[in-house]
Amino acid sequence: LSLIATTISGSEDVGANPAYVCSFCVIALGLIEESAFQLHLQENLQSKCEGEPCKRAVEKLVLSLEAKAVPEELCRDMSLCTDECSLFSTWPVNPLPPKPIEWPVERRLDSTDLSILKPIFTDMVKDIQTDGVPTIGVIAAALSRLRNSEDYGNCGYNITCHIIAFVDGHLPLQDHDGDRFAVAEAKRFRGSDWRGYDCDDKLSDVYPGRMASSYDPSVDHNCNGIYGGNETGSYEEIFCSGTEQRGLIILGDSATAHFHIPPQWLTADGWNMDQLLPDAENELDFPMCSWGTGHVTPEECPYQYPIDGVSGVLSLYSQMRDRNRCNNNDFQNIGVNGARMTSSMKLVDSMGRDQTLDYPVLVWLALIGNDVCNGHPGYDHMTTPDEFYEHAMESLRAIDETVPAGSHVISLALFDGELLYSIMHAHQHPIGCSYEDIYDFMNCEEENPCWGWLNSDREVRLNTTRISNSLNDVYRKIEEEETFNNFKFIFYDPDWVELFSDYTGPMSDLIEPADGFHPSQTGNALFAKKFFEWMVESHPEAVGPVNPHNEEIDALFFSGR
Repeated sequence: LSLIATTISGSEDVGANPAYVCSFCVIALGLIEESAFQLHLQENLQSKCEGEPCKRAVEKLVLSLEAKAVPEELCRDMSLCTDECSLFSTWPVNPLPPKPIEWPVERRLDSTDLSILKPIFTDMVKDIQTDGVPTIGVIAAALSRLRNSEDYGNCGYNITCHIIAFVDGHLPLQDHDGDRFAVAEAKRFRGSDWRGYDCDDKLSDVYPGRMASSYDPSVDHNCNGIYGGNETGSYEEIFCSGTEQRGLIILGDSATAHFHIPPQWLTADGWNMDQLLPDAENELDFPMCSWGTGHVTPEECPYQYPIDGVSGVLSLYSQMRDRNRCNNNDFQNIGVNGARMTSSMKLVDSMGRDQTLDYPVLVWLALIGNDVCNGHPGYDHMTTPDEFYEHAMESLRAIDETVPAGSHVISLALFDGELLYSIMHAHQHPIGCSYEDIYDFMNCEEENPCWGWLNSDREVRLNTTRISNSLNDVYRKIEEEETFNNFKFIFYDPDWVELFSDYTGPMSDLIEPADGFHPSQTGNALFAKKFFEWMVESHPEAVGPVNPHNEEIDALFFSGR
């Protein structure tokens, strides 16, 4: 609304991408008209006005909204939209979208306890003379200390360098000992929501997955919750030795990270922006609820529809932990919104694994869409098979130089994106229009996250699938022709249609309602179930055997879990 008020008051520079501004205007006014918010709109907008012309313009806007004027036309009248793109094929919306299901994570307003940062910034104030140094310089230096990484430790007061370190490095913001793991309390900002927690952030040789240790058994050197011993030896040795324990690392994109926009943010009935701050701190991702590394209670995740045989939050990690309790807390989710094979080396560089000192690991390389998905019309910005092969091999060789011997790497095929359109296009989006309308509106504004598949043009979708299949053929070539020293490479090409068909409810339950693109919480659970079943049946060596000491471990260490 501030943006709209700025325009009404006569400012020409709104300081944002014009297509995004237009989309925001249309969606915001649409939601206002669908609700009773226009009753409070006039006072709020007029408080930002300077002069009578602006106030009269606000009155006209409010009267137009009350008269159910078409949102796109109002945005054009305000010069916020300058094209003929249309979101709503009919107006007013009838029927209105139903209120989203209420669920704890999207009803409570949570926030990070930033007091945890107090000693860090206090130390920086003591150490740095702030006279003549901008406040942002002090903050940047504090972030450098938080990172404590040799790769990003020489930024000084270069703000751009610190931004790159946090965004491109994909490492925990709070990591005092530089081992790439954060304490349990530091959940967001790539902390313990994303990776197993560091049980001693002062010791760089104590972290999840650590095999070698010079400490006595009372120290939980690998943070799996198993420590101490009896007269026969340490519990780590008694319960875990010879069980083939291993970690799990997922390298991927927004589907790996579990991108999720609460439908409440886009639905007039029950509209709220709760969770905005904590969700932003996790990049609008829910890795702690994802198909790869979900590990929290259902109440901490988006709503999940019932799935036969699934209770709670199911993930590859949760099932590997169930199989062997010695795997507890040994996981890393390095999912990055927008990641594709051509940027995959940044994901590999973020891995926390020592080839000689840590346990073997199961790595999933799950870049399932962005090599063919982007907002550019046409096919020129899609990754070619040659580019895909070059960057895949570069990343796989780097993984080979990082992981311990006896590891496994599973590359997941690109998704069958035509499923998205066939399942979702005729359904009503939370905004009120159909998904087909919103896909085409985003294409018209050239801001669609996947022009090739979220497109009403069937030929475009088919061509995108052909390109996607050619990239999957690269994986087949690698599996047939390449060998690696420290891991076995496995290509997994699921029948996505069959996988989706195993769900007994409406298939739209499996797709995120807000973007119509990513797997929902229900979809994540189904992926976890089906992917793990495939591993146990086809590649049991990748997950390891069941630990016969699980019950003893539970009795001693995890009786409350």
